[in-house]
Amino acid sequence: MQPAHPGPPVHGYPQPYQQVPQFQPAAYYWPPVPAPVVIDGFQIVQPRLRPIPSGPAIGSLVAGIGAVLGALPGMLFAIVTPWAGVTFFMSSALFGIGALFLALHARKQIRGANGGISGKGVALTGLIIAIVALSFAAITALITTANFL
Repeated sequence: MQPAHPGPPVHGYPQPYQQVPQFQPAAYYWPPVPAPVVIDGFQIVQPRLRPIPSGPAIGSLVAGIGAVLGALPGMLFAIVTPWAGVTFFMSSALFGIGALFLALHARKQIRGANGGISGKGVALTGLIIAIVALSFAAITALITTANFL
Protein backbone atom coordinates (compact mmCIF):
# COMPACT_ATOMS: atom_id res chain seq x y z
CA MET A 1 0.00 0.00 0.00
CA GLN A 2 1.26 3.47 -0.90
CA PRO A 3 1.27 6.38 1.54
CA ALA A 4 -1.24 9.19 0.84
CA HIS A 5 0.00 12.01 -1.33
CA PRO A 6 0.87 14.96 0.91
CA GLY A 7 -1.10 18.06 -0.08
CA PRO A 8 -2.05 21.31 1.52
CA PRO A 9 -3.35 20.99 5.04
CA VAL A 10 -7.09 20.84 5.36
CA HIS A 11 -8.57 23.09 8.01
CA GLY A 12 -11.76 22.01 9.62
CA TYR A 13 -12.97 25.44 10.73
CA PRO A 14 -11.89 28.98 9.84
CA GLN A 15 -9.59 30.61 12.32
CA PRO A 16 -11.04 33.49 14.32
CA TYR A 17 -10.32 36.94 12.91
CA GLN A 18 -7.70 39.05 14.53
CA GLN A 19 -8.73 42.22 16.30
CA VAL A 20 -8.82 45.30 14.11
CA PRO A 21 -6.64 48.09 15.47
CA GLN A 22 -8.73 50.75 17.16
CA PHE A 23 -8.93 54.25 15.71
CA GLN A 24 -6.87 56.79 17.59
CA PRO A 25 -8.51 60.23 17.51
CA ALA A 26 -6.33 63.11 16.47
CA ALA A 27 -5.32 65.80 18.92
CA TYR A 28 -6.90 68.45 16.71
CA TYR A 29 -10.22 68.47 14.89
CA TRP A 30 -10.08 68.96 11.16
CA PRO A 31 -12.32 69.50 9.26
CA PRO A 32 -14.07 71.86 11.66
CA VAL A 33 -16.74 70.47 13.90
CA PRO A 34 -19.92 70.17 11.81
CA ALA A 35 -23.09 72.03 12.69
CA PRO A 36 -25.88 69.60 13.68
CA VAL A 37 -29.29 70.02 12.05
CA VAL A 38 -32.38 68.28 13.44
CA ILE A 39 -34.94 67.16 10.85
CA ASP A 40 -37.83 64.80 11.72
CA GLY A 41 -36.16 63.83 14.96
CA PHE A 42 -32.97 62.72 13.25
CA GLN A 43 -29.77 64.65 13.49
CA ILE A 44 -28.22 65.45 10.13
CA VAL A 45 -24.66 66.68 10.14
CA GLN A 46 -23.48 68.98 7.40
CA PRO A 47 -19.80 69.91 7.54
CA ARG A 48 -18.82 73.53 7.27
CA LEU A 49 -16.70 73.89 4.17
CA ARG A 50 -14.45 76.70 3.06
CA PRO A 51 -15.84 78.79 0.22
CA ILE A 52 -14.37 77.93 -3.16
CA PRO A 53 -12.80 80.66 -5.31
CA SER A 54 -14.89 81.93 -8.20
CA GLY A 55 -13.62 80.81 -11.59
CA PRO A 56 -15.11 83.73 -13.53
CA ALA A 57 -13.51 86.17 -11.06
CA ILE A 58 -10.07 84.69 -11.68
CA GLY A 59 -10.77 84.61 -15.42
CA SER A 60 -11.76 88.28 -15.41
CA LEU A 61 -8.56 89.20 -13.62
CA VAL A 62 -6.42 87.24 -16.09
CA ALA A 63 -8.29 88.58 -19.14
CA GLY A 64 -8.09 92.14 -17.80
CA ILE A 65 -4.35 91.89 -17.28
CA GLY A 66 -3.99 90.46 -20.79
CA ALA A 67 -6.04 93.33 -22.20
CA VAL A 68 -3.91 95.94 -20.44
CA LEU A 69 -0.71 94.25 -21.58
CA GLY A 70 -2.06 94.26 -25.13
CA ALA A 71 -3.25 97.87 -25.07
CA LEU A 72 -0.08 99.47 -23.72
CA PRO A 73 2.19 98.39 -26.59
CA GLY A 74 -0.72 99.05 -28.92
CA MET A 75 -0.64 102.74 -28.04
CA LEU A 76 3.06 102.86 -28.85
CA PHE A 77 2.82 100.85 -32.08
CA ALA A 78 -0.21 102.85 -33.25
CA ILE A 79 2.02 105.91 -33.51
CA VAL A 80 4.48 104.08 -35.79
CA THR A 81 2.09 102.10 -37.99
CA PRO A 82 -1.70 102.25 -37.94
CA TRP A 83 -2.20 98.56 -38.78
CA ALA A 84 -0.33 97.46 -35.67
CA GLY A 85 -2.57 99.81 -33.72
CA VAL A 86 -5.66 98.16 -35.20
CA THR A 87 -4.35 94.72 -34.29
CA PHE A 88 -3.55 95.66 -30.71
CA PHE A 89 -6.81 97.59 -30.40
CA MET A 90 -8.88 94.58 -31.45
CA SER A 91 -7.08 92.16 -29.15
CA SER A 92 -7.21 94.46 -26.13
CA ALA A 93 -10.85 95.38 -26.81
CA LEU A 94 -11.89 91.72 -27.05
CA PHE A 95 -9.99 90.77 -23.90
CA GLY A 96 -11.34 93.84 -22.10
CA ILE A 97 -14.96 93.10 -23.03
CA GLY A 98 -14.49 89.48 -21.99
CA ALA A 99 -12.97 90.56 -18.67
CA LEU A 100 -15.84 92.99 -18.10
CA PHE A 101 -18.53 90.34 -18.67
CA LEU A 102 -16.65 87.76 -16.60
CA ALA A 103 -16.29 90.21 -13.71
CA LEU A 104 -19.99 91.11 -13.79
CA HIS A 105 -20.94 87.42 -13.93
CA ALA A 106 -18.57 86.61 -11.05
CA ARG A 107 -20.02 89.37 -8.87
CA LYS A 108 -23.53 88.06 -9.52
CA GLN A 109 -22.40 84.48 -8.83
CA ILE A 110 -20.69 85.41 -5.55
CA ARG A 111 -23.68 87.47 -4.40
CA GLY A 112 -26.06 84.55 -5.02
CA ALA A 113 -23.85 81.82 -3.52
CA ASN A 114 -24.64 82.74 0.10
CA GLY A 115 -21.04 82.48 1.25
CA GLY A 116 -20.21 79.32 -0.71
CA ILE A 117 -18.06 81.10 -3.29
CA SER A 118 -15.30 83.58 -2.50
CA GLY A 119 -13.48 86.08 -4.67
CA LYS A 120 -15.41 89.32 -4.26
CA GLY A 121 -12.21 91.37 -4.27
CA VAL A 122 -10.79 89.47 -7.23
CA ALA A 123 -13.97 90.14 -9.22
CA LEU A 124 -13.87 93.83 -8.32
CA THR A 125 -10.21 94.02 -9.32
CA GLY A 126 -11.00 92.29 -12.62
CA LEU A 127 -13.81 94.78 -13.22
CA ILE A 128 -11.56 97.78 -12.57
CA ILE A 129 -8.75 96.41 -14.73
CA ALA A 130 -11.27 95.66 -17.52
CA ILE A 131 -12.48 99.27 -17.45
CA VAL A 132 -8.88 100.53 -17.53
CA ALA A 133 -8.07 98.17 -20.41
CA LEU A 134 -11.10 99.32 -22.39
CA SER A 135 -10.12 102.95 -21.87
CA PHE A 136 -6.59 102.13 -23.09
CA ALA A 137 -8.14 100.38 -26.10
CA ALA A 138 -10.22 103.48 -26.82
CA ILE A 139 -7.08 105.64 -26.67
CA THR A 140 -5.36 103.19 -29.03
CA ALA A 141 -8.32 103.46 -31.41
CA LEU A 142 -8.13 107.27 -31.34
CA ILE A 143 -4.39 107.25 -32.07
CA THR A 144 -4.89 104.74 -34.89
CA THR A 145 -7.69 106.71 -36.55
CA ALA A 146 -5.64 109.90 -36.27
CA ASN A 147 -2.76 108.19 -38.10
CA PHE A 148 -5.09 106.89 -40.83
CA LEU A 149 -6.34 110.39 -41.59
